[in-house]
Amino acid sequence: MSTSSNGISDASKKRKARGSESSDGKKTKTNGNSDDSTDFSMLTLEDIQSKIESLCDRVPSIPECNFGVTKENNGNTSLDSPIDESLTKEWAAQLQAILEEFNLCISCVATATYKWGTDRSGAADQNLSLLSGEMAASQDQISSTVTPRLTNVLAPVVDLVIEKTVTTKNQDGSEVKENQFTRMLVDPDFLSLCHRILARNAPMLRQVVLSNFHKTVNAIQDYLKAQKNDTQHSRGFTY
Repeated sequence: MSTSSNGISDASKKRKARGSESSDGKKTKTNGNSDDSTDFSMLTLEDIQSKIESLCDRVPSIPECNFGVTKENNGNTSLDSPIDESLTKEWAAQLQAILEEFNLCISCVATATYKWGTDRSGAADQNLSLLSGEMAASQDQISSTVTPRLTNVLAPVVDLVIEKTVTTKNQDGSEVKENQFTRMLVDPDFLSLCHRILARNAPMLRQVVLSNFHKTVNAIQDYLKAQKNDTQHSRGFTY
């Protein structure tokens, strides 16, 4: 009987040891997963401001050849000059990437300025509303003035059409027809016109983008200054 008792006791100890090892292993894995998430940190308004400032430096310049656009003697743009469409498409793709990053930066402002309503003074709430309004106005102006011209060049309208039909005969004499499809431009002339419009207006489109980028940077700076003044004056009214 004593031998059996010792056997049960030894088996119990082994099970506990295995359970402890399993528990330790699970804990180590959990800690490992936790360590993988430590590379995330919230962006502050200063971080967002710095990122937008760096975007200003990355806005593509106008090529020296001006996409092939030439000026007439009276200073007007020549309507017959050939346009280098590969350059306009490359320029549009670069600018589109910058605008996407700008919009993502703006999306982080709400989390960077978050406070529960009762923790924000009336002046602070008004300052935030002004900042949000200025940023929204910049986004709207870019999306209505610049983005459509880029989209017309980068994503022209296409139709899915049958390119050719391949007919194969089976051993039993039956035929199988296979249609091969391709994408074709709906209006190639309109696409060429879009390239010409983009090339002609590229300097002003770039001006619109940079103006709104700089305005957003200044708006963030003014907001930070206003918040600092609000803190120094210790406004006691909250709601």
